[in-house]
Amino acid sequence: MRKGISQFADAMYPGIPLRAMPHPPLAVVLAGVLFATLGTPPAIGQTNTPAPIAGKTGPAEEKPKRFALGVELRWRTEWRDNADLRPVNDSDGFTGQRIRINLRARLHPRFSFFMQGQDVWLFDAKSDKVIHDLNTNLHQAYFDWGLDSEARWEFRGGRQEWIYGEERLVGAFNWDNVGRSFDGARLRYRRGAWTNDFLWGRQVDVPRNGARSRAAGQDLSGAYLMRSSKGSPGKVELYALFLRDGLRTSGEIAGAPKGTMRILTLGFRRAYEPKTGWRYSVENAWQAGKRGPDGHRAVAFVATTGYAWGGRWKPRLGIEYDFATGDNASKDGRSREFNNLFPTNHPFYGYADLIGLRNMHDFRGTAAVSLHPRVQLEFDYHHFLLASPRGPWKDARGRLLGLDPAGLSGRDIGQELDFTFRLPVQQHLHLLGGYSLFLPGRFAERTRGPEPHRFAYIQTTVRF
Repeated sequence: MRKGISQFADAMYPGIPLRAMPHPPLAVVLAGVLFATLGTPPAIGQTNTPAPIAGKTGPAEEKPKRFALGVELRWRTEWRDNADLRPVNDSDGFTGQRIRINLRARLHPRFSFFMQGQDVWLFDAKSDKVIHDLNTNLHQAYFDWGLDSEARWEFRGGRQEWIYGEERLVGAFNWDNVGRSFDGARLRYRRGAWTNDFLWGRQVDVPRNGARSRAAGQDLSGAYLMRSSKGSPGKVELYALFLRDGLRTSGEIAGAPKGTMRILTLGFRRAYEPKTGWRYSVENAWQAGKRGPDGHRAVAFVATTGYAWGGRWKPRLGIEYDFATGDNASKDGRSREFNNLFPTNHPFYGYADLIGLRNMHDFRGTAAVSLHPRVQLEFDYHHFLLASPRGPWKDARGRLLGLDPAGLSGRDIGQELDFTFRLPVQQHLHLLGGYSLFLPGRFAERTRGPEPHRFAYIQTTVRF
């Protein structure tokens, strides 16, 4: 056991004694115990696949294991320059580290349990201190009932991730080192080509920088219906999601009593995405309810289309248009800014993460190619505009980045260029890297600053 812990510590921090490690030993001990139990992970280019048995002509069907262990190790180094778009030098670089260890136990053909703990650290950050106080926490812990392939009903209860559609409204936010999960329940009903989920949960709030975030008391409930025929690249999704925030907030009219947020989102998504050929997707969502004491009405629309070729290079071209309403009158007691709920925002509206699906137009073009079966390159161009020039410019978390109540700064937020490469070295090792350049437009220059923003990162993920 001690040998396994030492091997893991040496692999992560070569030349540093275990006692002098900059990382708390808990994650190292847990991973070391796992390695000692399962054996040393394979080196790059090797796998743990057993040698074929003599006389066997093909792989035998394996029954689900009663117990299964898994580990994910992820390191991402990030560098940002001029994040506030102002001339003052505010370059910042840091490395984020995440370790997840999970256990799945299949205790009965129709009952299983899954638990996933994680340990997250941030090194060398100066201004972007996003590390949370509780470095080690329980990310998921749930049980599944009704796992039989012919069972129409399935129930999942406990702490769990929710991923729906493209994750534009409900996602696990895996780009973030902490991620997102909910304490709740999901009831799934299957019939024919339809898979229908009925869910309720409260977002898990992990304290950051010594304070609880606005995730405290945010409940999401509703239904998500999905139709997808076997072997067909097309799918249809219908959803009704109700967001309730327990925090009492003020409204736009001075003196109005405070109230909670209660927003109903109704929407549909239609997608047709074959491996090659023409592809498209359309998503439309409408919102109604209350935002504090103010009435709330908002709309969002997403449309994509493109073409993918096969062959050696597998080139792909695509265009996309995204729209979300904003609030053009901040004192009338009516909220019009679309609430993007719980998204995985990163891959859709610019990798620099400077805008969310709120008060925006986004015109996007994409070109991708595989230079090698294991090397994928992608280029994205975005042009961001405000939907309402008197409304705020916000990111996906709702953080205010720019505002001109008089509407004299125009609509042009700016343009962004994203370069991304993906390199799955082998089954257990994946590399991801990219560079983003944001060029501020007239609105961003007047409300924030004229300097271009640069963002670069490289991420290494090991799973086994």
